[in-house]
Amino acid sequence: MTVMSQGAVEATRSTLSYSAIATYAEQIAREHEVIDLGGRVNVHELLRKLGGEIIVDDRAESLEVRKPGDFTVIIPTHTSQLRDRFTIAHELGHYFLHYRAPDTHRVGERIATFTRLGRNTAETQANVFASNLLMPEEHFRAAFEQLGHDMAMVARRFEVSVPAAKVRAEYLGLPI
Repeated sequence: MTVMSQGAVEATRSTLSYSAIATYAEQIAREHEVIDLGGRVNVHELLRKLGGEIIVDDRAESLEVRKPGDFTVIIPTHTSQLRDRFTIAHELGHYFLHYRAPDTHRVGERIATFTRLGRNTAETQANVFASNLLMPEEHFRAAFEQLGHDMAMVARRFEVSVPAAKVRAEYLGLPI
């Protein structure tokens, strides 16, 4: 991920551990009351509550932050609804982890654009955030058992792709 503003700069990764990022993502869903009884998170409502908006465009998936509470998530025109949910959660990961910087309590001081360009620690952190936001551990484990380890059903429950649900199950050490 690269941060683009007046001059391209590599984004500073969060110093939070993956475990702390997981806890933080789930805490955000609870605090903003966007999680239903089955564990499904309404990312569109979370985005709205935070002051964000979505633009569907031919540009690459990205996050444009003008200031705290004023930002846009760019969604490509050719992606699925499931992919869009993950993209929104991923970009919210950048907003919370790399713009608002919870580990330093620092908020970004300038306009920033976060774009997916390659793989690095900041991108992985945003993916960990997204996975935990969309598939909270307690709810995921319960659904996994209730649905007989059927990954297609689990994915449907959380409105994510089957590959995303499989990665989550593997991360949690569940037998797939």
